[in-house]
Amino acid sequence: MSDKRPLLDTSDIESEKDGIMGAKESSLLMTGITYKSTTVAPTVVWYGRQLLVRRKLFVGLLVVFIFSYFLIGPADVLDLDNVDSIVQVHHQSNVLDREVNQKLLLPKGYLVYSNQCRIVDLDPYKREVMRHFKRVSYKPCKQRLPLTQMRYDDHTRRYVLSINSTAFQSYHVKNVLSCCYMGVERVSESNVSYTHCEHFKSKAQISNTTDSVIVKCSTEKGQIYINGHATIPERLQIRQRLKQWKRRDQGRRVPSVLMIGIDSISRVNLIRAMPKTAQYLYDNDWFELAGYNKIDDNTFPNIMALMVGYNLSNAMKYCNPYVSGGLDKCDFVWKLYKKHGYVTSYGEDAVKINTFNYLKKGFKQPPVDYYLRPYLSAAEKLLDGNVVLGLPHCLGFETESEHVYNYALEFARRYRNDSFFGFFWTNTHSHGDISQTSSMDDYLKDYLQRLLAQGTLEHSIVVFFSDHGLRFGPTRSTWSGHLEERLPFLFIWLPPFLRAERPEFVKALRENRNRLTTPYDLHMTLKHILTLSGRTGKLETLDGAKDCPQCQSLLLPVPLNRSCEDVAIEDHWCTCWSYKAINKNSKTMRHLGERVVHYLNDYVTSFRNGSLAHLCQPLTLQGISAAYKARLSDDDPSQTQIYWLTFSTAPNQALYEATVRYNKSSTSEDNVQVTGSVSRLNSYSGEADCMNDFAIKKYCYCHHKSG
Repeated sequence: MSDKRPLLDTSDIESEKDGIMGAKESSLLMTGITYKSTTVAPTVVWYGRQLLVRRKLFVGLLVVFIFSYFLIGPADVLDLDNVDSIVQVHHQSNVLDREVNQKLLLPKGYLVYSNQCRIVDLDPYKREVMRHFKRVSYKPCKQRLPLTQMRYDDHTRRYVLSINSTAFQSYHVKNVLSCCYMGVERVSESNVSYTHCEHFKSKAQISNTTDSVIVKCSTEKGQIYINGHATIPERLQIRQRLKQWKRRDQGRRVPSVLMIGIDSISRVNLIRAMPKTAQYLYDNDWFELAGYNKIDDNTFPNIMALMVGYNLSNAMKYCNPYVSGGLDKCDFVWKLYKKHGYVTSYGEDAVKINTFNYLKKGFKQPPVDYYLRPYLSAAEKLLDGNVVLGLPHCLGFETESEHVYNYALEFARRYRNDSFFGFFWTNTHSHGDISQTSSMDDYLKDYLQRLLAQGTLEHSIVVFFSDHGLRFGPTRSTWSGHLEERLPFLFIWLPPFLRAERPEFVKALRENRNRLTTPYDLHMTLKHILTLSGRTGKLETLDGAKDCPQCQSLLLPVPLNRSCEDVAIEDHWCTCWSYKAINKNSKTMRHLGERVVHYLNDYVTSFRNGSLAHLCQPLTLQGISAAYKARLSDDDPSQTQIYWLTFSTAPNQALYEATVRYNKSSTSEDNVQVTGSVSRLNSYSGEADCMNDFAIKKYCYCHHKSG
């Protein structure tokens, strides 16, 4: 395998040249002043002074250019119009000990470097991406504080809803204030009901049978306030379970698990868009897994690999999300934790696109002890709010993502002295845009500090992670976008007591920072953590990652010479190879493009036994946008070559990306193999409204669109 850095698209190289040429031309314009007379007249003195000023300006710009050249790298010229969006992050913990630091030294420019896998360390500030990035400021949803507040009373073991006296004055209530609250009750995944609205004056105790409430306040002039509060009420059955298992522990410390996930954030965009959060993680000894590679296209299959250990095919086979109760059959990790005495919780924002609900049936029964979906379903319908980039943003006084984060914080606080497993996921500030998530940088840094302040980090393993990078938009068709989409971020926190008891875990996580890792490995890690409780047998007694037999816990050293094939990553998602640009107009590339489009049409035609084929128009190849060839290992005996193509189709004007294996020496029909799935790079909103299956939607162009 070559050790050269993957080549950029030629258009990227040309833009670099144009940027440098522009700097030279402007410098000539700055200094191009001539004199016709040698007499030192006032006018000449004035011009001389102007010349001196312009020379100083030129020198200043030259210094900026040289600094940016070495800061950003020679592949791109710093975008001076967007320099305020760059906040440098030191991409390594300041507390790594010298021995481990020496062991992790890599050739410059790589995250993973072995004979089997070489993952490039992308520059977060490349111009091809930064030209589309603009830092977004955080804006509070309301200018005043909420009129009501909710707190848990440790003495009565119930939540108390009360009027916030500090905020009361800002509402300028001159008449009698009438407030009431109604409980939110789950009917199904898509429906909720409400209890009778109970009136209260200054405060009210909430029944432990109520999970969340909607509060309304009115004066004689009408309603002046509405808000919602999600709670973690005390439950006798849960408390008995915790006590029963705690007696078995016999004083043994049992680590809890808190998972905080953000949709569509690459490792690089975490650094770019949330530099304060990233720097906090690096500086406070969180363990980064920098070679974390996704295993499939979108959220659902990557989360299924993490939470169940299945690839998409087996997830659809054994726990069909299109059938009511199908997902309930899955052996989710949270079920395993609950079985062994943990209290469990799951929350996710943007209810319409929830991981287990978008074009799916969801859960027939609540999947965990504390389930946030019913509350957010009610909040999205009833609370004042707005939409940003097509997704709910503000819900009442907080963004919807803050509702999830605060729910997770309260869950961890309520059960800080017990064993818990919490899984919390947000979509709304990250799903559709490379810049929007920057608005949450200060919040998330503070949030991690709040977890520390309330003691969660003293006894809990915290997993801070994503599923993949941005899948759509103008940056996605760039070289950076291609890699970013496949390399989400992953950080793991170990509590101090576990670091002291098991120093080999610390050593393994530091070694694994620069190894190829996957969601299957994280699945095995969660199972490994459960064995640390002493409530199960050894690690070997738990089923492994069902669809990745060679995957393992990240608390154990991961082999350096892992390949994508070893860990069930198909070619299309693999970031281990470098590619070189080749002639996109060659007969071979045209042939491969035609074969891929033929593959897409066959896929649509045969999907669900052909029952949906009549809804979609056949696609034809419009053109090849770019073509690349993988640089495989020099000792690879195979005659097969791997190509990566981006191409467009008609009539849907779609831009796709495919990775194919091509055996040129073979004459059989299967000498071209499409690996993974074919990625859609541009939006298909409105094109496939006739289709309700997420697996086929991006390849379908409904017949009625041509009408």
